[in-house]
Amino acid sequence: MKANADEYWIPPTDSKSRPSDREDPDGSNWLSVSVGSETEVVIAFVGQSGPACIGNCTFVVDAPAVAEVVTTNVTANNVAFKVKGKAAGECSVEVKCNGKTLGWVHVWCAVATTINLEVASIVTPNSRAAAYVVADLESYINAIYADLFISVSITDKGPITVVPPAAGYLTSTRHYLALDTLVQAAATTAFTAPYRLLYYVNTGAFSGNYGIVPGGVGTGKAGFAFFDHDIQGSYNTMAHELGHSLNLSHPLHDSDGDEFPVRHRAGLAGGNVMPLDPWNLMGYKGTLPQRGPSRRDLRYRQWKKCRRV
Repeated sequence: MKANADEYWIPPTDSKSRPSDREDPDGSNWLSVSVGSETEVVIAFVGQSGPACIGNCTFVVDAPAVAEVVTTNVTANNVAFKVKGKAAGECSVEVKCNGKTLGWVHVWCAVATTINLEVASIVTPNSRAAAYVVADLESYINAIYADLFISVSITDKGPITVVPPAAGYLTSTRHYLALDTLVQAAATTAFTAPYRLLYYVNTGAFSGNYGIVPGGVGTGKAGFAFFDHDIQGSYNTMAHELGHSLNLSHPLHDSDGDEFPVRHRAGLAGGNVMPLDPWNLMGYKGTLPQRGPSRRDLRYRQWKKCRRV
């Protein structure tokens, strides 16, 4: 994480106090670090060279059992330090200068984990094998979930031919659930991973730039993508549907507010959560060409909510 120069840190001579709630939108940053690893923070005080306090920074961790500051590098314009994760939990690092608080960086620490996935294409009289590359799909998903210290290991089951439960290209949730069951039964080798990603690409007409987890959020059922003409966009859709399987909701549909608290929603004081956030992995807005490179972010509460097994 790099915390660039912004209103929160400048001028460095301004003293601050820690809010009672780490999630108050006061401009402070969250970073994630896995247990046993290190993450570097760089605070750039652009245009603020010279103040004696920048060259005399100290760092105080309020929960030293969770994380510690292990290395520091302070210059006239920058404060850089590495945070090492020690145990799962949360803490805050207070950046101080001559006894005055410059600001806070909040830390979420978790144990790194690997999740096994399987991917396949559903082949029927109305659908064809998709043009994905399993190594690229795995790399793409791992880059998105890196801040959560979740990596995926994907086994490619290849194209699987089934007799569909109804005629024509299927478009209902119950049909997708039936297809999932049929695919598992027809596979040459059994599906054994807890999560599945399935391509179901129409051969007769365009089937839409979207996907679905027909079993619903948190069910662990298969995630579907219905296109491959924009392959990176389809990888993003698969990462999005995996998010649903791992218990993540759309910003618009987080009814209990455990991922996107109501007080953080756009339109309220300090709020910045858009209902259709085009940059959040679980958002809905944005064109397909933008989706692959841009719809990738996950917020602190999503880090916490995401299933890790």
